[in-house]
Amino acid sequence: MLMFGAAGVGALAILLFLGGYRQMRTSAMDRLNVDDLVLLKGEERRRAEGEGPLTKLAGALVPALRKLLTEKQLKSLQRRIDEAGRPDGLTVDGFLRRTAMWSVIISPAALLFLAQAEFMLVLLCIVVPVILPLSWLAGAQRKRREAIDRDLPDFLDVLAVTVSAGVGFRQSLAQVSERFEGPLSGEVTLTLRQIENGASTRQAFTDLRQRSSSESVGQFVSALLQSQELGSPLAESLTQIAVDMRRESGQRQRRKAAQVSPRVTLVTSLMLLPGALILILVGLYLGTDVDFGAVFESPGT
Repeated sequence: MLMFGAAGVGALAILLFLGGYRQMRTSAMDRLNVDDLVLLKGEERRRAEGEGPLTKLAGALVPALRKLLTEKQLKSLQRRIDEAGRPDGLTVDGFLRRTAMWSVIISPAALLFLAQAEFMLVLLCIVVPVILPLSWLAGAQRKRREAIDRDLPDFLDVLAVTVSAGVGFRQSLAQVSERFEGPLSGEVTLTLRQIENGASTRQAFTDLRQRSSSESVGQFVSALLQSQELGSPLAESLTQIAVDMRRESGQRQRRKAAQVSPRVTLVTSLMLLPGALILILVGLYLGTDVDFGAVFESPGT
């Protein structure tokens, strides 16, 4: 009876996982008009297309997950989401909903392992729903930071030339950001909109530094604020920062190359060593013409 019960729980776990994965991969374009999809994205799009049973259950667990986190942890999570660029309109509740969804999907497997007294696997089922969303968010942070670090030196060079030509700083920022694409352009545009809506320049660019985990952006903001407060030449500071960033970028690439080389050597060795051993052994066998049957034959035969 226990075997049938475990098999039933296992089958339920597989069905629930497949159903949840199918809902996560479902596109909103199957249910909404194209004109509506133009106006919606990310979390708003998912709310507009309606929630399935799994999504509703995960949403009902969000308040409980919020209570488990302290205010400091919620702020840290919000900072991570901001640094990742709020992908697909992601919010803290949206992140917690993803965590709850994975928890619901994996819960039957956790019950099955608990019934079999596999406590290490139960602990793994508890950790996985937290690790998966955090890993995805960390990957989004890293890609966004690398994109900003890659575009910022060219952005500063063009900005320095525009400022040197006598164009106002805000107008220069707007013109240069229109010519660039990616997260850097979006963040600069958001900063300019904050200033237009009444925020001070210091506050707007401080928010820009907080939304980005890039050290290069921090250097840019510091040079900009010092230039405005101390009256130092902005164009020269921007050019020097661009030069320093390119030098640091080259050093980072060299460090990455040095880290990749041992991995390539290890993979190459693992791939070539078995084939080389087989080739050597086969060559020895064919070259020596030894009758291994007679060698390993027992004396009594």
